[in-house]
Parts: sequence; C-alpha cells; structure tokens
Amino acid sequence: MSGSQFIYCEGCGARLDPQDRSCPKCGRPAPGILSADSSAHDLAAGKTASFPKLSQELIESSIPAPSSDFSSHASPSFDEQATGVLDRAALEGASVSERKKPHKGPRSTRDSVADDSESLQRRRSLHRWAIAAVVALLAVGVGLFALIDPLHVMPEVYDAFEQAASDAFPSRQEPQDGAEQAMDEDEDDTDAAAAPDLSDATLSEDAAFEKLTEIYQRIRGFEDDLGPVVDSYNGYYIAYDLPKRKEHAQTAYDLRDRITQTQDELSNLNLAQDSAYKEDVEHLQQLATWMYNRVDVLCRSWDISLAIPEGEYPSDSQDEILAPLRHVEKVDGKAVDVLEYERNVIPWEPHQK
Repeated sequence: MSGSQFIYCEGCGARLDPQDRSCPKCGRPAPGILSADSSAHDLAAGKTASFPKLSQELIESSIPAPSSDFSSHASPSFDEQATGVLDRAALEGASVSERKKPHKGPRSTRDSVADDSESLQRRRSLHRWAIAAVVALLAVGVGLFALIDPLHVMPEVYDAFEQAASDAFPSRQEPQDGAEQAMDEDEDDTDAAAAPDLSDATLSEDAAFEKLTEIYQRIRGFEDDLGPVVDSYNGYYIAYDLPKRKEHAQTAYDLRDRITQTQDELSNLNLAQDSAYKEDVEHLQQLATWMYNRVDVLCRSWDISLAIPEGEYPSDSQDEILAPLRHVEKVDGKAVDVLEYERNVIPWEPHQK
C-alpha cells in the first residue's frame, strides 16, 4: 500500500486504514467522515465504533489523497513499521522550554513512603513521651501517698508484700536484727558442739586432770571397739561379694578416724608451763599411737582387698592382702604394738597430783 492511501488521526496522529470510521487509539472520528456537529453528537453517544465501513469508491471521492508536502514535512522520523504514534509536541510545534517544564502530576510512591515513615516516627516519639509522662506522674503520686498516707494503709500493704515474698523466697530474705543475732548464737552453739573442747586459755591443773582422765577412758574404749573390727576382717577380707567387703571394712576405717581425732586433741591441749600433767599427756599420746597402729594395719590390708574388682576372687590374691600384717614387728609371735600397749595401759592411767 502506497503512502498516499494512508489516513492519519487528527487527534493523536495514529495511522488509520481507509475503512476505519474512528481512530482505534483515541476514538476520534476519522477525517472527513463526520461534520463537526455530528461528530460531537456521535462521540457523546459512544457510537464512533459502530459506523459502517465505507467502500473504496466513497473513500476516494470524499477524501483527497495527502499531498507530497505533508508526507515529507509532517514527520521527518516517520517509520511505517513503528507503532504509528508521533510525538504530539513535535506535530503541534511545541517549544523546547515547554517540553522541559517539570511535571506536576501525582506524587511518586517513594515520596509517599518517606512521608509515611516520617509521620510514623513522630507518632512513636509522641507515644514514648506520653508513656514516660504517665510513669513519672504515677511515681510522684505513689511517693506523695507514701509520705502523707492519710489512711495509714501503706504499712499493711508493705507487710503483705513482705510476707508474700518471704513465703515465695524464704532463702533470699534478710534477717531482722533479732533474728540475725539468734542465728549467730545458733551458729556459735553448733560450732562449739562440733569442735572438740580445745580452749586457747591455759588449763588449770584440775581441768587438765579431768580432761586427761576423759581421754584415757576413751582410749580404753577403743579396745572394746577393736574386737568387732578384727572379727569383720577375719570373716570378710577375702569374700567374693565386693559390697559386703566394703561394708565390713568401714568399721576399721571409722575406728581409725576416731583415734586420729583423739591424737589431735591431745596435741592441742594447752597446759601450764610447769604443769604436773605433761608426762601424762605424753603417755596418752603413746597409748593412742599403739592403738592406731593396731587398727591401721587392718585398714591397709582392707585397701588391697577392696582394690580387687567385682567378679574376681580375692582368695586368689590372699598373699597380697595379708602382706601388711606379715610385715608387722613381732616378739615371740606377738605384735610389738600390742605388747607395749598391754604392758603400759594400766600404769599410765592419770592420777591427780
């Protein structure tokens, strides 16, 4: 189709076919189809798209072909393969300055988001200030009420809170003055009961004799405790049941600990420089040492027996278990510690001087 057969919309400049009665882009009636009055009337009624198409004969008789001047000057950059929409500003001869005027249309989404964010920050700031003001007012009100307290109800409220806290967390409550003093006294009593009677003050002669007599009787009592310890050893030191061995060995370990405490108590006695009972202290220390050695040898043998794990027979290691007893110093087949103890325990009993 040659360029002379094209028709262009007078409204938007779009290319029209000769059969089109209206512009498919903007809806404006095709040039030469309607008069000004009928065109306006049909546009208002929405009838521009319903006109019947004209025949080729009617088109050629009623619409003159475009001149060569129009095709060469109307659109220098015209491209038949393009959309057919021309720059309206160029067709109407608009000036460059008019085309560069800033657009004053609707605001962009970015500007709206920025304004909304700024407004939200202002509202949050006002909200925080309002909360701070309310808290400050409440604090001032509570303080004033606590100072004035016309109804005298605050002590009861405080007592209720303290009682609830005490019930919930008894270990975190600070003791009152009286309670703290009572706790200190209880602790002192407990310490005094647990610790041996070792006073830093120098013992008088009467107190020294009384204390040494009590310790002597305690050492003699170890003789009675030693009998069951020896029986437990003889019956269970090679027993197959390991828990049973541990149970009976504990009697020997307990007796040795008691003897050790007695030795420490004797060492910490504070006698006068010229006390007549210093030799008695030395005698009791020696008696306690002989008794300690008699029990300790059994404990060392128990150590070997208990080292044999469950599932093994201690009888297979009997020689190793009895080794501590074989190395005990003896005279005529009797342990020296036993002989010395039996020879001196009666003569060394303390007597008042």
